[in-house]
Amino acid sequence: MIKSRFFASLLLIASLNLITTQSKGQHPEIRSQDISGTISTLASEAYQGRKPGTKGDSLSTEYILSRFKKAGLKLLFENGKQDVKIVKGFKRGEQNSLKVNNHPFEVGKDFEPLPFSGNSNFAGKVAFAGYGLKLKNDSVVRDDYSSLKPDNQWIMFLDGLPADLQKIEGYKKQADLRTKVLHAIDQNAKGILIVYHTDTITPLSKAVVFDKNSSQYDIPVIMISAQTALAILGSNSSDNLEDIVKISNNKEFKPYIIEKNIIDGEASVFPDEVKTYNLAGFIPGKDKTLANEYIVIGAHYDHLGFGGPMSGSRMPDTSAVHYGADDNASGVAAVIELAEKMAKEKKNKRSIIFATFGAEELGLIGSKAFVAQPPVALGNIGLMVNFDMVGRLDSAKHLTVGGVGTSIEARAIIDSLNPGFDLLISEDGYGPSDHASFYSENIPVLYFTSGVHEQYHTPFDTFNRINSDGEKDIIAYAEKIVSVAANRPHKFTYRESGPKNGTNERTTLKVTLGIMPDFSGVEKNGLRIDGVTPGKVAAKSGLKKGDIITAIDGKKVGNIYDYMNRMKEFSPGQIISVDVLREGKSQIFIINL
Repeated sequence: MIKSRFFASLLLIASLNLITTQSKGQHPEIRSQDISGTISTLASEAYQGRKPGTKGDSLSTEYILSRFKKAGLKLLFENGKQDVKIVKGFKRGEQNSLKVNNHPFEVGKDFEPLPFSGNSNFAGKVAFAGYGLKLKNDSVVRDDYSSLKPDNQWIMFLDGLPADLQKIEGYKKQADLRTKVLHAIDQNAKGILIVYHTDTITPLSKAVVFDKNSSQYDIPVIMISAQTALAILGSNSSDNLEDIVKISNNKEFKPYIIEKNIIDGEASVFPDEVKTYNLAGFIPGKDKTLANEYIVIGAHYDHLGFGGPMSGSRMPDTSAVHYGADDNASGVAAVIELAEKMAKEKKNKRSIIFATFGAEELGLIGSKAFVAQPPVALGNIGLMVNFDMVGRLDSAKHLTVGGVGTSIEARAIIDSLNPGFDLLISEDGYGPSDHASFYSENIPVLYFTSGVHEQYHTPFDTFNRINSDGEKDIIAYAEKIVSVAANRPHKFTYRESGPKNGTNERTTLKVTLGIMPDFSGVEKNGLRIDGVTPGKVAAKSGLKKGDIITAIDGKKVGNIYDYMNRMKEFSPGQIISVDVLREGKSQIFIINL
């Protein structure tokens, strides 16, 4: 029964593709049935939610490229594909071991290296540091390292928070594993053991989920079971973890070193990398001079696969295909429709690039890769038009157009060509989609969306809910705007409109530098600055986009988590130093917060 449904869906897809392909040769105009054919294909069972690095992702790239080729686009990059590497998880290496006085423990049962562990080994004494906390604010002062002298040793601490802090709002972030690991590293730890509150480590695969930032530390970081912890603590412990927890819950807790036991451990973990792609082709411009200027029309094609924890699904406990019909098969359909129509008519004086981006759901990774290694000079791109969720136009015809303030000319053109939409205008260039990557490069942008709905990021964003007639109207409207931009004597005049970093630094910080950090974790030498807000302390102090922060106040920064944790320590008016790598050379900046 399942097989018959699967093959039936493939037959339906093939039929729709055939109808679409045949009809486009005779009908270059934008049509609802063609939009439906594209969305029903990409949002079908066979494409499995188009998660980057999966079979559904591969099917998507093949399908989109075939449509680009049939439209007659000249392919860019390597046969239309730009490689984009992403990290989907982690895998153990072969060298994982943990011993106490030569007594071995079993990996996967008694201990597990964490994803951000360094690939290294260490043998030495262990210091038990309670919960591994360092807190100092108006209501709570607690330092689990207060009497511990920095030394070359393992540091062990309990996962979670003491009982008295668990009920206080705002302290959950203090239990973050990376925060605690950073505190231990500041104590010159050469290895870290984190006690998980179960007798074996079996639930760990569910309890610790790899995040998209794969930056690793230099030392072994290992999660251990309660039984493993008791064996390591030896005569300093009781027969159960409860007594150790009670001792650690005490506000007056003091760390101590286990003198008799030598811990010998090695961790080996590696990012599990997969490849996805940006796909792109273009129509050359007809004007000899203007042909060297480009407009990019784009949309992301990835979605959430089968969902699950940390996937972005709003139903994380449900494992089912997240079809992503509106998000963002509808946007891809818009790009393809425009490519087919404009390639057929060939009326554009400027060249037009049509692109679909991978891994948008993981943090705009595809579009960031596109602007980092563009197929044409970024200075020659005069406008980026982005479609994200344009398939659910309501009866009132509410349509949001973002980025309108990023050029001087856009608002007048958008208003004059409006066929009757109830426009919701956003001036800002930054937004939760791929146009933000272009705006950060001082490129004018326009962002079309029919809005978020209840089925967003759930398995219920399905093809049968798409308003293809409404999307047809949106595409036709956008085509008129693109045509004007492609044929006017002068390209759009860029202007800054709103921050280039959105909610760039967490509002819980007392002070911020005013930067857009690299949230993707692509840079492994520190934290790359993806944008600097004019007028903020970073800009005033001379920090620039592309700088890599390696230390703050002399303390190492290796990733976004380290950066946020370092910044938590400061208050307005303090003067700090920031070490950066700029074009491979080290520089130090003094910043007055």
